[in-house]
Amino acid sequence: MSKKIVITCVALILTLSMFAKDYKASLFDIKSDGVTLNTASIQYAIDYISANGGGQLNFYVGRYLTGSFHLKPNVTIQLHEGAVLVAFQSIYDYVSVNNTQALILADNVENIGITGKGVIEGHGQGVLKSITDQVEKGHLEKSAIQTRPALIHFNGCSNIKLEGLILRDACGDIQTYSGCKNININNITVESKAVPGSKGMVISNCDGVTLSNSYFDTTGNEIDTNQASRNVSVKETINSKGKKLQSKR
Repeated sequence: MSKKIVITCVALILTLSMFAKDYKASLFDIKSDGVTLNTASIQYAIDYISANGGGQLNFYVGRYLTGSFHLKPNVTIQLHEGAVLVAFQSIYDYVSVNNTQALILADNVENIGITGKGVIEGHGQGVLKSITDQVEKGHLEKSAIQTRPALIHFNGCSNIKLEGLILRDACGDIQTYSGCKNININNITVESKAVPGSKGMVISNCDGVTLSNSYFDTTGNEIDTNQASRNVSVKETINSKGKKLQSKR
């Protein structure tokens, strides 16, 4: 085999490996029609990407209806401008990690992220109605009303990145981090006014959290941090009144 052919083959392999890291959601039959429930397809895509070395799952313009799914190692979700992840409004489509329900979950994994200019829409009032209806029918305990699902819950994870997103109207808190390390959150907008007591960010037993250049408008505390968390930095982040935020203990 000539040297030229070898170089060409190596270049082709490098090119293919580069593109293999970038996946369109549509390749996994994930629908953007706002009607199709995509939970299983999204989870399959994340599992596949993680098992094949990691990469980015790209969502383009459209509304992607989903229940709970888990992020896996070395996977980033990229919500491009005009893409909306829409929470399904049945409480039975939520699962939990470490006794916390959420739309997007991760448990003891590393190198994960959600980035882009898209939106994660929690439909807080709709999910809350689903909970209260089931409580009234006797199918759920009354405590379910107090433990409402978050938009994002990461437990025991490391090397986390959130950037550029709009996080809107959770049923519970917007984002919760428990026992995580190296969290970098930049340029996000948090708007959660649909349900009373919805906190913007809850940090518990974490080490290394940076929140910067962001905006919070919530019915509960914007940022809650417990005493066990270390190295928490909040920079250039304001609330709806223009007040610069600090982590609250």
